[in-house]
Amino acid sequence: MNDFSEKLRSLCAHYRSVSDVCRMLGLNRQQFDRYLTGRVRPSQHNLQRIAIGFGVNINELIDPNKELRIPARLKELSGRDRMTSLLDRAFPGDLKRLRTMLGYYHTYFLTPSEQDVVVRSLVLLFEWEGWVCSKTIERTGPHEEVQEILKYEGMATFLGNCLFLLEFETLSADTIVESVLYPSYRKSLDILTGLTFGMTSHVYRQPFASPIAWKYLGRMVDVREQLSACGSYKKNDVRIDPRIRKYLHAAGLSGTLSLGPM
Repeated sequence: MNDFSEKLRSLCAHYRSVSDVCRMLGLNRQQFDRYLTGRVRPSQHNLQRIAIGFGVNINELIDPNKELRIPARLKELSGRDRMTSLLDRAFPGDLKRLRTMLGYYHTYFLTPSEQDVVVRSLVLLFEWEGWVCSKTIERTGPHEEVQEILKYEGMATFLGNCLFLLEFETLSADTIVESVLYPSYRKSLDILTGLTFGMTSHVYRQPFASPIAWKYLGRMVDVREQLSACGSYKKNDVRIDPRIRKYLHAAGLSGTLSLGPM
């Protein structure tokens, strides 16, 4: 480990979270994130504070020719703390970029059982104590015979110029869904596209993947009104944004990927 930011990340990995490290060192989280990513080098005063806090020598931190020796007290931290620190490194990623994406979206994806059906759901991205969290409601439309509602809660991160969303279905508590989306390159949020991976809710549960599109609604919306627009639609329904219809048609020509039990 020759790079200062790499050494700093290695030390942080022994703690429950970067937030805990910042509280221990008495440093601002946003400023400390810049140290972790290598965008900014700390002042001499902050270097001294970091070294004392972790129990290491300043030269070990900044000299590329010196190996960092992890203090024994850090090595004794539990495996659970280390796993939590891994999650903290992965989430929320580029928080500044994520903050531009907060708000409500309508999401659209294809169903594995009916290739010409699109499901529209409502998702909210919001910030909570330095994390970016999500709440999603998926429901069938009022015209369907069997009414069904699914609720998801999760966390988002922005890594490598992609938005990653990991969600847990809280009603049945039996599935996790991941979505990977590319950001819009327009000046304002518009439509995000990517892929979602999940599990069917039928008797024979099957993993599946589908193209997905998110349409930005705003930070303040009439939630009841936007929920009423959620449900199942035919792929060519004119109530779906034509850009999304075009994307789902092109991306879903081969249908969704669904693997059943053997």
